Amino acid sequence: MVLHKDMRTGDNEDEGRSRPSLRELEVLHAVISTRKTTAAAHRLGISQPAVSRAIGSLEARLGRELFLRDGGRLVPTADAFALDREAAPIFTVLDRLDGWPDTIRAGSLLRVAAPPTIAHFFLADLIARFRLIEPNVRLQVEIGKSSDVSAAVADGAADLGFVDEPAAHPGIVAQTIRRCSAHAVLWPGHPLADKPFVSANDLAEEPVVFLTRRFSSRARLERAFANAGVQPNIVAEGTTSAFVVELVKRQVGVTIVNPFPLAFEVGDELLFRPFRPTIPFETTYLMPSTGTGSPAAQQFADFVRANQPDDPFTHPLR
Repeated sequence: MVLHKDMRTGDNEDEGRSRPSLRELEVLHAVISTRKTTAAAHRLGISQPAVSRAIGSLEARLGRELFLRDGGRLVPTADAFALDREAAPIFTVLDRLDGWPDTIRAGSLLRVAAPPTIAHFFLADLIARFRLIEPNVRLQVEIGKSSDVSAAVADGAADLGFVDEPAAHPGIVAQTIRRCSAHAVLWPGHPLADKPFVSANDLAEEPVVFLTRRFSSRARLERAFANAGVQPNIVAEGTTSAFVVELVKRQVGVTIVNPFPLAFEVGDELLFRPFRPTIPFETTYLMPSTGTGSPAAQQFADFVRANQPDDPFTHPLR
């Protein structure tokens, strides 16, 4: 037996096509939980007739029976359970918003993914500063390859990612926060140190240390040398920019890398000179394309954008 079955033939034709209201869904859940309109009314702080009217109105909208009577109890139909499951995420979000913004941040876990150089030389300091203004946010930083960072954000394993290589994945959106171009890194006293920029031709006889071929920047660099008709003298390779720069410090060879954020760590120990032809880089943050990123993730991304430090070689976008 349907509650207030007569309401299903009401005069308001729009009623049958409009979506359920939050109150109706709330009443539905309360009746499913208690199996009595009186108990549901007590839980919601409304009258028993108001509960009956809400259920009747909901059934009229849907054209479906939601409850059957079994003695003094109401038995939910399969449609009632299905609708309640569909509505559950709505009330989960509303519960999180209760007392916003304090309760949504309290005890929040923010999962960030980044490659080693960005994590060590850029994010570590910003995380320390962010914690001063948001002490209730706990951060978990996963450090790995740029491709792993993109996959983690797309798969929901990370809330936010930072990369400096192109991130083409249908499950993410990228926002640029910094632009720069490749620079040659030299030790003080190197014969090329007095040049305003360093070209592929300048390095024809020089030993060089490169990132390995798994980096997209390596392909662009090899193309620049090939276009200049130069075969680079590669004496060593590494999988992080920090490592190849350590080899430059020890005068193993010259390298060509994105100067961000290495310049913060290197200081005056090494020299940076623009490389020609220009090889552009963009540092971006990544979030899920579904638009379901956590508020803490967006807050931290905005904080990073606004508070990223300056250096002589790159251009922050704030």
